[in-house]
Amino acid sequence: MTTLGLAARNLLRNKRRTVMTLLSMIVASTAIIVFGGFISFSFEGLRESTIRTQLGHFQIAKNGYFEQGSELSNDFLIDDPEHIEEQLYALPHIQSITRRLTGSGLIGTEGHTLSVKLIGVMPEREEEFAVFETIINGMQLDANMPDGCVIGSELAKGLRVAPDATVTILSTTLQGVINAVDCQVVGIVRTTSREYDKVYVKLPLPHLQRLLDTQKIERILLLADDTAYMPTIAKQLSNLAGTQYEIKTWFELAEFYRRVFNLYTSIFQITSAILGVVVFLSIANIMSMTVFERFQEIGTLRAIGQTRSKILYLFITEGVLIGIVGGVIGAGVGIAVSMLINIKGGISVPPPPGMSSGYTAYITINVRTVLYAFSTSLIAASLSSFYPAYRASKFDVIKALQYR
Repeated sequence: MTTLGLAARNLLRNKRRTVMTLLSMIVASTAIIVFGGFISFSFEGLRESTIRTQLGHFQIAKNGYFEQGSELSNDFLIDDPEHIEEQLYALPHIQSITRRLTGSGLIGTEGHTLSVKLIGVMPEREEEFAVFETIINGMQLDANMPDGCVIGSELAKGLRVAPDATVTILSTTLQGVINAVDCQVVGIVRTTSREYDKVYVKLPLPHLQRLLDTQKIERILLLADDTAYMPTIAKQLSNLAGTQYEIKTWFELAEFYRRVFNLYTSIFQITSAILGVVVFLSIANIMSMTVFERFQEIGTLRAIGQTRSKILYLFITEGVLIGIVGGVIGAGVGIAVSMLINIKGGISVPPPPGMSSGYTAYITINVRTVLYAFSTSLIAASLSSFYPAYRASKFDVIKALQYR
């Protein structure tokens, strides 16, 4: 009989113990797959909301713009966006291109004045960049609203305004002169961030240019057909940038996303490590008990000519075999549980800190997480079987045969 066959028979000799070991591995693998799928879904949602609400997939600006800090300098503004856009539209996988100009100032009504962040947009190109903005009241900007503006829901509460109200925005031009414009509120929106909703004012680009007394823009935003096309587009953009402009990806600009990504990734890794240790200790305990119960069997194998290395190989094979079986079953159960959660409507998640609303989370089933769960089970089982196998290979033949 081969070593593999003998190892399989040994695992079946004590079915209850083998089943308990497999259960611990299945629970650990399922937890890793479900938790990993939940995190993947959360990352994807946060990523797309960040891209399609604020940043786009890529941003193009003059060299030095991203290092200038919060102060808006005329030296870092783009005065010929049409020339750049003409080249960008020739690239494949580009869904939308728009322009941005930002500023800060005060917005006021009778009796209420608050600080705000001003976003100048092109309403006719804004549809794809406002996917994650939820209209609470009113409507979105369109090209027929030259003096209109959309404000965040928390800001609207602070100003006590509703659609059709007129507000005054006060700021300074690029030359340092105080300027003001009136704006009619056409809509109240809720984004994914409550703090952002407290300062968010979106108005037509020409209206903000009038306030800041400039015809230039800060950045050109690109939205790809899909996030997966970013590496291909990045190579093409590097040839267009030259020395005058610099290109940033959304990930480089999304500091909040990076913090959340690093936090959740660390939690997932720690959780996986703990589950791996649980599986390791469970199998090590069972393999150690098996070794002591099989003293006479080990002695008999040694007496009929089995070498220490073959005894070592036998017990390690048992550990690897149970790791493979447990990993495969655990992966299957994990996928099944994930699919069941999705079929049942996902998991209702309350608003995270700083977010304006909760969401329904689904479990993303991806190959990487499944392989990670399988690998954790297999590695833990293989490593945990080594020491008991080593001890078994070192037994004295005479003592092992006389053991009762």
